[in-house]
Amino acid sequence: MDNPGLIAVIPAYNEENTVGAVIAEVQRTCSGPAGVRPAEVRAVEVVVVDDGSADCTAETAAAAGATVLRLPVNLGYGAALRLGFRYAAGRQWDCALVLDADGQHIATDIPALVAACHSGADLVLGSRFHPDCAVPYPVSRIRRAAIRVVSRVLRHRRGVALTDPTSGFWAMSRPCVELFSRQLPAGYLDNLLGLSIAARAGLAIAEVPVTMAPRQGGQPSTQGAQLVFHYLRTLLAISIGGRS
Repeated sequence: MDNPGLIAVIPAYNEENTVGAVIAEVQRTCSGPAGVRPAEVRAVEVVVVDDGSADCTAETAAAAGATVLRLPVNLGYGAALRLGFRYAAGRQWDCALVLDADGQHIATDIPALVAACHSGADLVLGSRFHPDCAVPYPVSRIRRAAIRVVSRVLRHRRGVALTDPTSGFWAMSRPCVELFSRQLPAGYLDNLLGLSIAARAGLAIAEVPVTMAPRQGGQPSTQGAQLVFHYLRTLLAISIGGRS
């Protein structure tokens, strides 16, 4: 195919109740009359990386038409992403996407991310806190404070100004996917380290405003004191990584 269009990578852990609907929405948005540049995007491949789920996530995703990659045990968000990126690096496409399997990322925001990627950005984040968001997404005070600290550290250490560095809704160019397929760390919140890696590599990073829906199912992977620990570990890794 001359122009295969998009490849969407969806990490999933015990998301059998939501992953099918997420896949359907991505397919509908990216192939219908209101999709992403429909005259040029002739196909979208949805890739679900089942991160050792104990439920029927993999079977549900396959039934919905996704390519399914399975990890034998739960290795974490970063490991699932890296496997998806390694698969994507061997395929042909114009733009790659990452979104969650829990229904929080709204597929109708995909065109804005893809447009920014086509305009020259290597990594585009969908921001819940962008100044152009009609209604900023509500988060706990602890999480919001942590996001602000991460934003300041990234701006100071990497020269990248972001309002929502913890966003998991991405559009990416091939150089970015290939970089992450080799270097993205494998732990929770290590997508934040991915931002630092991309900035150090000289890749262009941008944000667009998006709307985020309430979680449609499943449970957050970490909360409370464990969440604070992961933020502190990530901040330390970014801080000691040297300036770009």
